[in-house]
Formats: sequence, C-alpha cells, structure tokens
Amino acid sequence: MLKQEPMLKRSFSPIYLGIFSAIILVILIINGLLEINRTRNGFYDLLKREGIVLIQHFEKNIQETLTSLQWVENESGKTSIHSPGPGLFFGLEDSIAEYLLEAIHRVDQLEREKPLSPSDLQSLIDQYQIASIEIYDTRGKTLKGWPSPFTFTEKKLLLHELIEKKHPVAIDLFGKSLSKEQWFSMAIWRRTNSGIIGLYLNGEQMKRLLHQFGIQRAISDIGLREGILYTSIQDISLNTLAHTGQTFIVKREEDPFLKNALQGSQVLSRHYQATQGEEIFEVVKSFSLKDQTMGLIRIGYSPKEIQPVLSQIKKYVALSVFIFLVLGISATTLIWVNQNRHLKKLKEMEDRIQLAERLSSLGHLAAGVAHEIRNPLNAMGMGLQRLKREFLPREDSKKEEYLSFLELILREIRRVNEIIEQFLTLSRPFQLNLVESSLQDLLNRLITLFQEEASSLGITLQAEISSLLPLIKMDPERLTQALINIMKNGMQAMEKGGILRIETRPLKEGVEIIISDSGIGIPPEQMEKIFNYYYTTKEKGVGLGLPIAHRIIEAHEGQLRIESRMGFGTKVIVTLPT
Repeated sequence: MLKQEPMLKRSFSPIYLGIFSAIILVILIINGLLEINRTRNGFYDLLKREGIVLIQHFEKNIQETLTSLQWVENESGKTSIHSPGPGLFFGLEDSIAEYLLEAIHRVDQLEREKPLSPSDLQSLIDQYQIASIEIYDTRGKTLKGWPSPFTFTEKKLLLHELIEKKHPVAIDLFGKSLSKEQWFSMAIWRRTNSGIIGLYLNGEQMKRLLHQFGIQRAISDIGLREGILYTSIQDISLNTLAHTGQTFIVKREEDPFLKNALQGSQVLSRHYQATQGEEIFEVVKSFSLKDQTMGLIRIGYSPKEIQPVLSQIKKYVALSVFIFLVLGISATTLIWVNQNRHLKKLKEMEDRIQLAERLSSLGHLAAGVAHEIRNPLNAMGMGLQRLKREFLPREDSKKEEYLSFLELILREIRRVNEIIEQFLTLSRPFQLNLVESSLQDLLNRLITLFQEEASSLGITLQAEISSLLPLIKMDPERLTQALINIMKNGMQAMEKGGILRIETRPLKEGVEIIISDSGIGIPPEQMEKIFNYYYTTKEKGVGLGLPIAHRIIEAHEGQLRIESRMGFGTKVIVTLPT
C-alpha cells in the first residue's frame, strides 16, 4: 500500500503583512525624525553664522575700546579723560555719573527703610565697585561711614559746595588723571531725610568703571533683533564686564564650557537651560588684544522662533508617513492577494496530483477487486437464483420467510456489486462521448425516474425547467450519473420527507442547474470534507457519490458548488458551459 506524504501547507500569513507594515512605519518615522533633526541643525547653523558676524563686529569695537583704555592708563598722571587722545570716551562721564547717582539713591532708600549696618554698607560697596560710602548731617558732620571715614582736600570742597552753594548734587569725577592715588567723589542731599550722602572711589576703581562702560557701549552700538536674548562680555576670570539681557547673566560663572572656550580662538556653540528654565542656544568666542586673550563674547538666542517651522515640518512629516504607509500597505496587500492567488493555484495543482496518485492506486486496487470478487459474486447470485427457483419450501409458513431471506442476500450482493462498479468508475480515465444534447430532455427523464421513489419517501418533487435552454455538448450517460448521485444525496438528507426542487437558469455562456432540498443541512465543519473520497455521514454510505459527480462535472469543464445552512437545507449548483 502506497504511503501518502503530507502536502506542504503554503500560505502568505497576514502576520507577515503586519510585520512588513511595521517595518515600513519604523523606517518612515526614523526618516521623519532625521528630517526634523536636519532642519533643526540647519536652523542652528544659521544662528551660529549670524552670531559669528555679530561677534566679529563686537570684537572690533571691544579691541578699539581696550586700546583706548590702555592709552589712557599709559598716560596716567599726564592726562585725563578729557585730555586729547583717541576720543573714544566722550559721553562716558555721563554714564558713570548716572551709575553713581543710582548707587547714592539706592543707599538713601535702604537707609530710610532701616539703618544700614557696616555689613550692609560693605555689600553696597562691593556691588557698585566703589571705595567708601558716608552719610552726613546738614552741617557736614559724619554720621555713618564705611570703611572708617577718611579726610582729603577734595572731600571738604565737595561738602562745602553742597552746604554753602545749596547745590542739589556735587560731582568731582572728571578733569583728573587716573593715577592710583587720585580720588573721585559724588554727593547729594538726601530726598526723604535731612543730610548728605557721599560716594568715593579711587583711580583703579574709576579705570574699572571706564572699562565696564566702554565695553558696554561697544556692544550696545547696534540694535539686536528679536530672538537674541542677551550679549555678554566676560574677562578671563569669567567676571561679567558688560551685558544686555540682565535676566540671563550672573556676575561670575564657573562653567567648564566657558573655560574651554577661553583656551582657543574657535567659535563654539551649545544648548543649555537657563536658571529661569528657558532653553538657550549660545554662540561663544574668546577675544584678544595684541595676541593676549582678554575674555569671552557670548550671544544667547532663543530657539522659540524655530518652533513654528518645526511644527509645520512635523505636520508634513506625519502626512508623508501616513501617505507612504498607506501606499506601502496597499502595495503589500496587493502582493499578498496576488501571492495567495498563486498559492491557491499551486494548492489546486497539488490536490490534482494527489488525486491522480490516489486514483492510480485505486485503479490497481479496483482492478484486483473486480477480478477477485466479481466472479464469485456472480456465482453467488446465480446460486441464489437457483435456490429461489428449485429449492422453495413446500410449507407455506416457511416459504415466505425463505424468499425474504434470499431477497435480502441478493440485495446485499447487488450493493457490493454497485460498490465495485464505483471503484471501477474511479479507476478508469474519463473518456467522454460528447454530443450536442438537450439538457431539458435529460432532466425530464430524471424527474420521471425519481417520481415514484420520492412519493414513497414522502418527498415532493418540484421542477422549473426552462424551455429556452440551448443545446450543450455533453456525455448524457455520465452527466445522468452525476445528477443521480446529487439527487440521491438530497433525498437521503430528508428522512421525514420534504421538497426536492430542480430548476434551471440560462447564463450568458452556459447553463445553471440548481438542485435544492429542505433537509437538515450540512454542518460548517463538514463543508470542506464533502468532496473527499470515502467521507460519508451515512451509516451505509461509501463516500463516493459526490466526489464522482464532482469529477464528472469538472470533466465537462463545469463547476459544482454547494451552499448549505443548518436547518434550512442544501443547495447544489451545477454550471455547465455552452
């Protein structure tokens, strides 16, 4: 007996489609993120180039300022701020005077709120980079001062000018050399309380203020566009010399990035989070004078202006991801459908090969069975006929039982013979004798043939056969055999009677025969097995009726389909080409 190898199960699983779609989605998302990142980096490159241009401008101004400051320092003792020189300091005296005037008003305000302690005065001295703060009564007598009050000639003249000449402000800041021993001062009458407040600073402190205001003017001579948060100048100790945007600047910073920027002359950039929580993009470069590094120039930008652009790009990327994903899934689905169509055809070919192999083995088996069994069956049949004819019992009581018993044996022998004939039908190749015949006549003969049997089983035969059916090429004997098998199955499905209906329908390129019953129907789990050889749900069935009918219909290049619902019966649809 031949051993049947299991058929390979081929299919293009939807899981593969899902995996492939997920891969496409990941690739598209990664590409979108890279595109967003490229746009962001391009924007920051533009900011960096803009920062380089501004830094070059500031660096030139600062170098000119520092050169002028060095000239003033070298001429200390010989000249003054107003002496002929580079001419860079015109207007600085007003800025310094306003700065010190603000400091005096600050002292006056704090003193009004509560008496200032020496530590409070020292804090103000450090903040405004001066030497001393003193508070006097209306006659010029010292009430409070820090550090300890000291006396010099200009101080007496300053107080005399306020007290005697009744001036609101006395200034002694300009027209002097910037030597270390030189003193500068400013005094005003207090606004709320009676008395005088004076501030004093030495030559070194005045130089520092000149540096600060000179550099401040160097970075304030051009208007900065919106989006630049600050510009800051720091010395080599990272002390802030000048700045715009005070909110983001501290007096001194300890930052490894800034220290690293001081080591070279390259323009550096970074992102960092300000103490206020705002994100900042900063461009930094060191500046020098006569090949000596003097400090840093820092420009801080707000990245907020790129957010609308990035939001728009994110929308475009999301839309592109969606479109490409839909196109990718559609293309993959089309491939999947096409692949499954090919796999289905391949499976059908495998089924046909298996069927051919099975029929080949059945042919050998059927030939052997026919040779070994048919002759003994014929002999048994003839013997039984002779027994029935010659050995009939004389007693009437036994005669009926004897004939019934012989008829049962003959019926079973005929059934075995029919099974052998079905085996032989499967084993022989179909050689159809095609002739143009009337399908209407063939179906009418079948209805006449089954009319009596159907009536005995309580089954009503209904026919609706069109008189417009065309002649078709068919083998009447084979087609009759196929339709008989189908009608028998329908009648056997109605054990308690019912309706067996036969109707025809002409098609554009063929004819459709519909045979329906009102039986119990076929369970869904059995629908895939009904064309399998030897599969049957009947107690005495062989499982060859429908497979043989199916084979005959296919030999006519037709199709056989079955539709069934549990409790509503079964419909067999046979389509034959014209």
